Amino acid sequence: MKGFRFLLLIGVSFVHFEAVTCQTNHPAASKPQRGKTLSSPILAHDLYQAYRELQSEYQTKAAKGDWKLLYEKEGVEVCLLQHPEDPTCPYVRMKGIFPVPVEECWNFLSLSNWDTSMPKMDPFYEGVSLHGSYQHDQVRMILCRKRTKRLLAFGKRDLVFLSVQDEPLSDGTWVSGTLSVKTDLVPRQPGYTRAFQDSIAFYKPLQENTQTELTIMCRIDLNDSAEDGTGGFIPMWLYVKTIGKTGAQSVIRMRNALLQEKCNRDDKQSSA
Repeated sequence: MKGFRFLLLIGVSFVHFEAVTCQTNHPAASKPQRGKTLSSPILAHDLYQAYRELQSEYQTKAAKGDWKLLYEKEGVEVCLLQHPEDPTCPYVRMKGIFPVPVEECWNFLSLSNWDTSMPKMDPFYEGVSLHGSYQHDQVRMILCRKRTKRLLAFGKRDLVFLSVQDEPLSDGTWVSGTLSVKTDLVPRQPGYTRAFQDSIAFYKPLQENTQTELTIMCRIDLNDSAEDGTGGFIPMWLYVKTIGKTGAQSVIRMRNALLQEKCNRDDKQSSA
């Protein structure tokens, strides 16, 4: 989660970016590191470069990866690709076609609409807060903290990430993403386990932009698995076992919500 796409605000940057690898030099003896570490002051250019590396990695995986189909329903498919260095945190790809223009999918997932749109997709969504905004050329970025409700028998989660509104690709595909970060600006909070998610979303217009092919690729760790993390106790094998069905359901709920919004607009126009 991505998380998918967020409407971002323009602002002033205040902290400097320091990249860290996804895993230490001794993976057998150490926990994986999650996210990019930020130290003061942030430079928007460095954040942009980190995001661009993530986007390039995911585009390569989309084209060449050996994806395994986990689940397919109503035209939505969810696939999995093992990470070569971190098997406990695989790549997941969700893909479906929406019978609405790109702009409607994009706006549905805008940060400004999260409090109304996210509950339609994710019953565990609790809220989101904004903690800083940045811009590099035409690319907008914002530092966010997303909160979730209790996950069944497990505690609440929060995720801290840089939400990115990217420029379109040469074929007209709109692009957005999230980059998990670690920063003193948004420290761990009592009562929440710090989870991890990187994601890239591609919104490709079809049929003269009467339809949208939405592809979301992400890596998610619902536990605080970093070197300085506090755990979390959700078995990742359980996540891998269930993400196919739950991921497809989330995308289908989004599509149904967009169709309902379209029907409501059509009804208003008919009765006007």
